[in-house]
Amino acid sequence: MYIIPNADGLVAFIKDFTGSTNNTEVKQAIFMAEMSMRNVELPALRSDPYAAVNIATADANGRIVIPSNMNKPILFFKQGSPGGTPTDTGPWIVYDRIGDRDLIAQSMLNDLYLTPFNVPAVIRGKFSEVGNKYEFLPGLGAGDMINLYYYKAWPLLFAPMSDIEIGTNCTVSGISGSGPWTATISGLTDINGVLEVGDEIIATDDTGSLGTGGVYTVASIVNDTTITFTATGGTTPIAGNLTCVFLTNQYVENNAVLKTWPEGYVYATLREYYIKRHNDVDAAIYEAKFKQAMDTVEDQNNLGKWSGGSTKLSSIWQPRQYRRYNLR
Repeated sequence: MYIIPNADGLVAFIKDFTGSTNNTEVKQAIFMAEMSMRNVELPALRSDPYAAVNIATADANGRIVIPSNMNKPILFFKQGSPGGTPTDTGPWIVYDRIGDRDLIAQSMLNDLYLTPFNVPAVIRGKFSEVGNKYEFLPGLGAGDMINLYYYKAWPLLFAPMSDIEIGTNCTVSGISGSGPWTATISGLTDINGVLEVGDEIIATDDTGSLGTGGVYTVASIVNDTTITFTATGGTTPIAGNLTCVFLTNQYVENNAVLKTWPEGYVYATLREYYIKRHNDVDAAIYEAKFKQAMDTVEDQNNLGKWSGGSTKLSSIWQPRQYRRYNLR
């Protein structure tokens, strides 16, 4: 069975399948394919609304900042009072999404609504985007906590990653050569499975240095905390301490979509590849396969099979004409 483990594996598969020898062309097709998958709703992309990182705290105006990794909201809820701490008596509030104009208009009447206290019921509230924040009805008080359940945005393959810290207070030693140079770095954190030969590194100097103005690559991995590196160009490395060492110039090799829905990547990439090659017949074949795969995902979501089979408290199909909070 053929396995696509990561982005490079996807490129290799497409090249082998199509007979292409052009890496750049295949990567361009992958990028175009990803543009058509940005709104896919996979279980792997769902946030955990009970995790601390997904419990937002309201500001002085009762609003919360929209998470930077949010692609599409599903449902927000408030577990109880005070401060979001779950209680046995409630009230528990489930917020439905409405339009921002409706939200602003209805929030003017917020103080006129009855606000139940310690009533064992689920209150149907509402929320919407106002500016770069979410606003809620019933209104939130400063410090209130809201559980966020949403579809996360996912990183595009081959996108640049931030530098990864792989060690602090490390030591440069064993410098040899006259350019390029080879040296040893010891005292790294556990780099097992993190570094590979050929990876680029940078460092913050202390008494030691990798050198300046050169390119520094991993030459060998001695053990879980020690490597040798090659310095090409620039100045000679200096033996001594390094404040921090970072893995740099890395690119996204995997994401939740490739791991859980590889058919989407394969069909959409082949479609874009054949469109670029002006092969309308094959492009149409893989467009149909991609659409079928996408329809299967959407069908599962609409039937509620991935959300427990119950839509009683779902915000998706609720009517919008009501102007009061509903108790369920």
